[in-house]
Amino acid sequence: MGKKEKTKEERLKEGLSLLTQLKDTGVRGSSLSFMELKEKVSSWVETGVAWEDTIDFPDYGRIAEVSLPRYNNKAADLHFKVKK
Repeated sequence: MGKKEKTKEERLKEGLSLLTQLKDTGVRGSSLSFMELKEKVSSWVETGVAWEDTIDFPDYGRIAEVSLPRYNNKAADLHFKVKK
C-alpha cells in the first residue's frame, strides 16, 4: 500500500481550510502576506507540487510555517508562530 497523491479536491479542501483558519485568527485577507500564502495554496491546488516554507507576517509579528504536501498520508499544515 503505497502513498497516493492528493486529489485536486483534497488539496482544495485543505487549502481553503488553512486560509479560513488564518482569517479566523484575525488576519486580513487583504494583507500582502495573506495574498502571498493564497497564491502558494492556489498553485499547489492546481499543480499538486509539494511546497514547504515560511511566510513572514510582519503586520502581526508572526511567521507562518507552511507545509503543502504532495501525498495524502499528511495533511496540509500551517503553524502561525510569534517571531522571536
